[in-house]
Amino acid sequence: MSNSIKMVRMLGAVSLLCGLLIVVTHVNTLSRIRHNQETIMKESVAQLLPGIQKQIIYGVEPNGDLTIQAGIESEGKRYLIAGYDSGGKLLGVVIEGSERGYADVITAMYAYSPEQKTVTGFSVIEMRETPGLGDRINKDANFLENFKALDASHPIKTVKHGTKKEPWEIDAISGATISSRAVGRLLDKSVQETVPVIEKNLDRIQRGN
Repeated sequence: MSNSIKMVRMLGAVSLLCGLLIVVTHVNTLSRIRHNQETIMKESVAQLLPGIQKQIIYGVEPNGDLTIQAGIESEGKRYLIAGYDSGGKLLGVVIEGSERGYADVITAMYAYSPEQKTVTGFSVIEMRETPGLGDRINKDANFLENFKALDASHPIKTVKHGTKKEPWEIDAISGATISSRAVGRLLDKSVQETVPVIEKNLDRIQRGN
């Protein structure tokens, strides 16, 4: 009985120590992870909005109102990034979205022009698609051409490679149809959820306050 009690106490102490180590590790790495996420975010925004000199991160509240954030405050909370030139003119709004692809979830950012009502740029920030096939959604020049002026006033859809006829259609990559269609779903869902928020708050976003 005495040995059993000692063993239980030892296991309890080891479990407590392991728990403390996990918590300490999480706390110590969380700030670094968030810093890396914000670095990737800023690089993507600069790529999507050439000429950007200032950016404001707006958190989206459940009622559609916006609040200015110092950074990405918490995972799962919707946000927008408004970009401005040196004169304070709105260049566009960058939005993050995600969708299940062939291998895993694809997370991407895209630029939206409220004035033109078009998607003007697209960049994948995280994916695990098949090398040489699905991962071409982030580097195939012809595919990325879809997002220079993609009509977002109409439901966005991906079509078979070579059959694009409408400005709201995405010409899929031959051999990577599943990943291409995931991008179409990502954009269509995100645009439908986010554009009404942008339109509701457009005057404020244009003022940058």
